[in-house]
Amino acid sequence: MQLNTDCTAKPRHCSQQGFTLIEVMLVIVLVGVMISAVQFTFSSSKPEQILQQNSARFAGIFDLAAEYGLLNNVELGLFVKENTYQFLGYDGVQWSPIADNPLFEEFTLPDNVEISLQLDDLPIEEPLLFDSSLLITEEDTDSFFEEEDEEKKIIPQVYMLSGGDITPFSLTFSFAEFTFDDDENVSFKVSGIYSTPLTIEGPIANDSSR
Repeated sequence: MQLNTDCTAKPRHCSQQGFTLIEVMLVIVLVGVMISAVQFTFSSSKPEQILQQNSARFAGIFDLAAEYGLLNNVELGLFVKENTYQFLGYDGVQWSPIADNPLFEEFTLPDNVEISLQLDDLPIEEPLLFDSSLLITEEDTDSFFEEEDEEKKIIPQVYMLSGGDITPFSLTFSFAEFTFDDDENVSFKVSGIYSTPLTIEGPIANDSSR
C-alpha cells in the first residue's frame, strides 16, 4: 500500500518546515553569546593584542545588544565614561541597566587602556535618521547638569533603536601612556554608521611623540 505524503491532501498530518525569523535571530544571539564567552576569556600581554581583544569584545557585545533591542522591541543606549562602558535600556521614563544580562553590564578596561568616543566629523552624507533628544526628558537633562545628593541619572551618548538604527559613532581604543619599547604605539577604532555590524580598523599607528 502506498502512503500519501502530499501535505495538501492531509495538512494536519504534516509538520511545518523551516524556521521563523524570530527563531533564526534567537539562534544568532545564542551563538554570539557562546562565541564571546569563549573568545574573550583569554588574556594577552602584547600591547597590540590587548587593544585588539578589547575592541573586538566591544564590537561583539554592541552587535548583540542591537540584536537584543530588535528582538525585544526596546530602545537601548551606550554610555561611555573614562575607561568603562555599559549598555542601558529605556523603559519610556528613564535609562537603567539591562536586568539579567551580564554581557551588557558596566565593563572596565584593563589598566592603562583608554577609550575615546567620537560623534562628530564622521563620514556621514545623509541626515540623522532620528532625533536622540526624543529619548531624553527635561528631568533627565536637569539631573545630568545639576549636582545632586542622589545618584545622577545616566544618559547614553549612543542610541540603538528597536528598529535597528544606531547613532553614528566611533570608539578608539589606545594606551593612556605607552611604555612598550619593542612595539609600535598603535590604536584600534570601532565604528558604526546607522546600523550594525560595527567595523574595526587597526592596528593604526599613532604619533610616537604622544
